[in-house]
Amino acid sequence: MPPLSKKLATALVGISVTTVIVSCTATGTGTGTGTGTGTGTNGASSPSASTASPSPSRSSANRGPYKDGEYSVDGEYGTRGSSIGVTLTLQNGEISAVDVTPHATDETSLGLQRRFAKATPALVVGKDIDDVDLDRVAGNSHTPDGFNDALEKIKAEASERVTRS
Repeated sequence: MPPLSKKLATALVGISVTTVIVSCTATGTGTGTGTGTGTGTNGASSPSASTASPSPSRSSANRGPYKDGEYSVDGEYGTRGSSIGVTLTLQNGEISAVDVTPHATDETSLGLQRRFAKATPALVVGKDIDDVDLDRVAGNSHTPDGFNDALEKIKAEASERVTRS
C-alpha cells in the first residue's frame, strides 16, 4: 500500500475510534473488560470486546423473553462465507455456558478463530444475552461479527420457543 494510502487509512481508523469513544461516553455505554490479547501494529493492546447495546444494524426485534435451553447455530460473517459454530445455554435470558467451534480451513483464519473461541466465554458467560455485542476479541475484528450473527439467530429461536410454549 502506498505511504499516502496508509496515512489515509490510519487517519480514518483514528476518526472511527474517536467517534465510537465519544458516542459511548455520550450514551453511558462503554467497553467490557475482556481478556483478549490482540495488539495493534504499534504493539499497544487493542480493545478486547464491547458489550454495548446492540448496534443500529442489528435487529432490536429480538429482545427477550427467551426460552431456557441449549442452542446451536452457525454465525456467518465476511464476504467469503466465513462462519463459526456457537453452542450457547440460556437461563433466564442470561448466557450460562458458551462453546465456539472454529470452521476455518485456512491456517491463519483457523488460528484467529481458535483465539477468539478461547477468549469468548470469559466475556459473555454470566451476561444477559441482550447486552452482548462483541466487537474486537483476541485480535479478531471480523470473527465477532460471526458470533453476533449467531446470537441474533439464537435470540430469534429462543423467542419462538417462548411463543410455542
